[in-house]
Amino acid sequence: MAKRVILAVAGAGKTYHICHEIDPTKKNLILAYTHENIHNIQKELCDAHGCVPDLTRVMTFDAFVYHNLILPYEPSIADHFSKTSFISRGICLTDPPPQRIKNKNGEMSYNPLYVKKDKLAHYVTKNYQYYCTNLSELALQIKQGRESLVKRAATRLNMFYDYVLIDEFQDFREYDYVLITELAKYLDEILLVGDYYQHSVSARNNTGKPFKTKTGDAAYADFVKGLRKVGFDVDTTVLSKSRRCSVDVCKYISEKLGIDITSTGDHEGKVIFADDFADDVLKNDYITKLVYSDAAKYSFPALNWSYAKGDTMDCACVILTKDFEELDRDQFFIKEIYNSTLNKLYVAMTRSRGDLYLIKYSTFKKLRDSYIKD
Repeated sequence: MAKRVILAVAGAGKTYHICHEIDPTKKNLILAYTHENIHNIQKELCDAHGCVPDLTRVMTFDAFVYHNLILPYEPSIADHFSKTSFISRGICLTDPPPQRIKNKNGEMSYNPLYVKKDKLAHYVTKNYQYYCTNLSELALQIKQGRESLVKRAATRLNMFYDYVLIDEFQDFREYDYVLITELAKYLDEILLVGDYYQHSVSARNNTGKPFKTKTGDAAYADFVKGLRKVGFDVDTTVLSKSRRCSVDVCKYISEKLGIDITSTGDHEGKVIFADDFADDVLKNDYITKLVYSDAAKYSFPALNWSYAKGDTMDCACVILTKDFEELDRDQFFIKEIYNSTLNKLYVAMTRSRGDLYLIKYSTFKKLRDSYIKD
């Protein structure tokens, strides 16, 4: 049984590696977190093999859990909660009632609509639709005698698939992450590919295990140690160089953000502080602008730092926040900056295959009003 993790850097070709390394004559199951990831995987499979191979399935993790760990075992779920007549009616994308909510005074208090985890209503609506966000938690709860649903499901998956591969696995948190590690105990072949430094970047699923601990953020070394502890072989070399970013850009990111990233040298590009000619850069539509948030309110084409994840641009300009006003100085330190903010900047700074322009917060503040849409 092979359980592998490949830790990659931005632009190293995570999706490319998965899609080009699979054996199209084998039964492959490729999973990812978002529908955009799925689209990119399907496109890459077509580039690699002419089409999505007949024996290869591609789906979101939520769809995988629902169709492979929930629906086939619904009688066991009903028995677990002593609801023998339970028949589900699909899936619900709204969030379940949280345990605590703000009261009229703005203080957190107990939510009377919250249902405890030992009740079926914690996982399904009044209309018997499963809450999508609670699917993994539900799968981890169910047992038949002493045997867990996860073990039974993994045995079944081994019959249908030769390989299970998960792209961008750093996007998975809490129960999703635990479910993956539990499944991995019993799957014959599983490969996870991801970038530690791109965690906490997506709009949701940004907190908790494995990147948060009781004492704070889990450092890179601790994260690797945790993966090895649950039985994964961790590879930090296969995808250790960026095929997208230039040598100079990678060197600058490594020095300033403390992230170990190097380049294959396939592209040329400089890091250029554009404060002296910021207007020219902002007006140049060839240069994609990356702002921390509210990209839609500007008249120039722009993306939020975190929304640029997965994109490749010919040339990019990152508009820095106040936290990075001194980025160009030798005495710049990252210790006081949240890891989630650093990760978002890392994503933004690794989008360009050419030059990377940087504009300071103080410079953009003087020009900002003239670029805000009416």
